[in-house]
Amino acid sequence: MALLRRYEILIFLLVFGVGLLTWQKYDTEAPIFKGDDFRYLSYASLLYEHGTFGLTFGKDKGEPGKANAPLYPALIAGVMYLDKSFADNILCAIENRGGEGCGDFDIFFTLQALLGLLSLLLIYLIAFKYSGNRIIAWIASALVFASGILIEFSGIFMTEILIFPASCALVLFCLLFYQQKKLMWIFSIAVSLGFLTLTRPSYLYLFYGFVIFFGVLAVYLRDKASLIRLAVLVAVFIVSVMPWAIRNKIHFDSFALNTSNYGRIILAQRVSYNDMSWPEVGVSFVYWLPQFGDSLAERVFPEKYYNRLGWDQGTYYTEGYAAVSKEMRENPNGEKEAMRRMILEDVLSFKHVIVSIPLALRGMYHWGLFGVVAFSALLFQTLYRKDYTLLVISLPIFFMVAFHAGLSVSIARYNVPLVILYALSLSWYITLLGQKIVKKARS
Repeated sequence: MALLRRYEILIFLLVFGVGLLTWQKYDTEAPIFKGDDFRYLSYASLLYEHGTFGLTFGKDKGEPGKANAPLYPALIAGVMYLDKSFADNILCAIENRGGEGCGDFDIFFTLQALLGLLSLLLIYLIAFKYSGNRIIAWIASALVFASGILIEFSGIFMTEILIFPASCALVLFCLLFYQQKKLMWIFSIAVSLGFLTLTRPSYLYLFYGFVIFFGVLAVYLRDKASLIRLAVLVAVFIVSVMPWAIRNKIHFDSFALNTSNYGRIILAQRVSYNDMSWPEVGVSFVYWLPQFGDSLAERVFPEKYYNRLGWDQGTYYTEGYAAVSKEMRENPNGEKEAMRRMILEDVLSFKHVIVSIPLALRGMYHWGLFGVVAFSALLFQTLYRKDYTLLVISLPIFFMVAFHAGLSVSIARYNVPLVILYALSLSWYITLLGQKIVKKARS
């Protein structure tokens, strides 16, 4: 059975392709760079001008950098090599700290729109291979398209436009391996994990999760096939990331894929939430609900239980991090000692685990409560039938949800792959409802 029929390919390109590629004609605002997007452009510009992966600002200006992964800045730099006008516009934006008056970035945003189209195709394949139903597959793709999330990611300089299709590919390969048990899908999983890690270093821990999973499976099954799968997974992943590891060894005398204090900063922001009182922990389940949570909490609870749960000055996000940063600066043993203390006293604590629960939920509300409820219902339904397919393809995504809740401030952008599961679940129930309506109308 063909995955996509010829007429479906044409419809796919016309509906989704044209939709994604024409959005920029209606977007007239120049980008304003406030954070990570400026860092990626900085890496790309230095790579383009001097062949060095580093930042154009800060104390290590012009020197080899190590705080971010290479793939996304390298993609920008590659387009700069191919299109001089785009390169000039990027250099102008770097100098002005914004895109106002620097021309357009349409060529790169068009490329990102094509990556969005690839994501929709992968969503279709996941839904079709999971359900065997083309209607469910079309609706899943349509839901992601209609949500506007790919349109948003296509028009900004952020890594999500690489993370999302790579995550779709990883989920598809996990699904195919579960259904077919072929070694080629282990190879594909390893390549996907390498790609994700070189886009965002935190995905290295997802690779460790896969190693533990297949390692336990090999010990439990005690067969040659399981050991071969584990060996292939590890070997292919190492080959995928080795060039970057060797580069870091040359410049920083370490094979570590990320050897900066960036992880310590993120962890410092996270552990500050452990100072929440128990009433604040309870209120956070309400306050962090999507759309209406903060206003509902303001109407129901005293101000002292929610006024430090937001993002402004005086919240746990800002004050707690500032306190830990001060400790890092003043501690005579330096940042490593502060990191060790945070892990031993904060991360390895009962309260850290409990606080991670509402933080995890905060990072899951991409489509309000609809996606969470639909996925939870479908997962329960399939497990009740002893069908573990949805559970298997969900595990990598929820591993990262837990990781982000435990070691970062956990915002929805970090967990964008959840959209894959939400689209699949919602399309399943929409199709089921449509079938019931049609059946009732015919009777």
